[in-house]
Amino acid sequence: MSKVLKLLQDAVGTEYVSDEDFITYAYARGIDSALPPNPPDYVVKPGTAEEVAEVVKIANKFKIPIVPRGGGCCLLGGSKPIEKGSIVLDTARMHKILNIDENTLTVTVETGITWAELNSKLNELGYYTGNLGPGSGISAVVGGGLSHHSVGGGGGAKYGTCTQHCVALEVVLPNGEIINTGSNASVYTKEPFCRFGFGPDLTGLFLGDNGLLGIKTKATLEIFPKPPYHAAKTFTMEEPSPENAAKIWLAWRKRGDLGIFDSQLWTLTMVLGTQLLTDVPQIKPWVGLTKAVFFYTMEAETEEELEANMKIVDRICKENGCTELGPELKDGNYAKWHYEEQGHWLTFHGIWGGMGPGSIPLTTEVHVPIHRFPHIAHKLDEWEAAHKAELDANGGMQSGISTALLCGHTTVEVDCGLLAWDKPQHREKNLELWKSQLEMLIREGGMPYMLGEIYSKGLIDTEAFNGSYYSFLKSIKQALDPNRIISPGKFYL
Repeated sequence: MSKVLKLLQDAVGTEYVSDEDFITYAYARGIDSALPPNPPDYVVKPGTAEEVAEVVKIANKFKIPIVPRGGGCCLLGGSKPIEKGSIVLDTARMHKILNIDENTLTVTVETGITWAELNSKLNELGYYTGNLGPGSGISAVVGGGLSHHSVGGGGGAKYGTCTQHCVALEVVLPNGEIINTGSNASVYTKEPFCRFGFGPDLTGLFLGDNGLLGIKTKATLEIFPKPPYHAAKTFTMEEPSPENAAKIWLAWRKRGDLGIFDSQLWTLTMVLGTQLLTDVPQIKPWVGLTKAVFFYTMEAETEEELEANMKIVDRICKENGCTELGPELKDGNYAKWHYEEQGHWLTFHGIWGGMGPGSIPLTTEVHVPIHRFPHIAHKLDEWEAAHKAELDANGGMQSGISTALLCGHTTVEVDCGLLAWDKPQHREKNLELWKSQLEMLIREGGMPYMLGEIYSKGLIDTEAFNGSYYSFLKSIKQALDPNRIISPGKFYL
């Protein structure tokens, strides 16, 4: 038995450490079908922040990289080792709800809890986390969502990304020290209630860091009472759908708070994939490749407020090429399924296996301003046309947009990318085309947020950051992690 293995077992318990190949290989890849597998030397599943700290100290002593892993749902190589000889630190055992405080309207959790488990408990009490986390929230955990600025699991149009409502963190630093941020930074604070104060916003340093700067072990999030009234409407939309959707979304935002909880534009591929993979009814009232699906869900405190806002929203929809479907699921009302049947955690899987068994998406999703969405859509069409021969030669890969979501203030998340075959003979070309598309989107002003390995490196390869910004990022990494222990390789750091 190696000295490292024995020390890790002493730190977290023999049953929670493995160097067996059938275990380590299970942690060797992400969900993508392009990045090469890289098994860690050890998989460790600590149960407390103190155990995490001990593992980090062991890693520093022997100069072994650590990759923090939540639910393993990152589509861009964020939860797998980049360098050889690593420890994957799996946070799955740390999944408790520690406190729900109805006075400060916050919830404190261990970061290995899934968004679905957390919101299921909150819903019993009449609350939710606002943004319900990523679209993979049945499996994705709070720590991963906060590491990625996740949005898409529901509530993004109303509440923005999940990181906007993080009040405080407990973080194990790369040297093994444990710190608390936000209002928890003071020993005199009675409960976590506010992120801002005590000087610089150090909580923000670890939000969206993609696991680069520390290991989040606890998080306090704001919670919100779920309004008693809601509406859910689905429309078909004539082409050009990106232009029409952008006009609608911007018109809504210019009217102020209309209670929009979610609004999405779906392509035909997304509709058909979701119909095949879930129990949502088929959309029957429309047929044809020249249409898309557009929907919104809305919340309100009173029926009068709901009716007034619906009149405004529906009028803007109909002025911009929308035809309303019926109110029930059988009529094709995807919005009702999305809000009432927890479809918000199922929609994004509608393109998985979209070309058949063995196919999987290579995402290039980005955030853009509403008014830039049509431009990005056109650029994706141009990229696809320029690379059609290569896509066809590599097993008939498909490219384009699956969905677009309204999120934040005037932001759209564009869920775009490639459908590729997860076969050895295609992987080299998969990676080449994947990099080409994501680098194009960076150069066109797209803002990636779930970075992982490939997008974090793409930002550097395209020289997206000016010299001072990247130097500052490197300085922070060097100061916190001089031994390059936590997630080495991301951003080439």
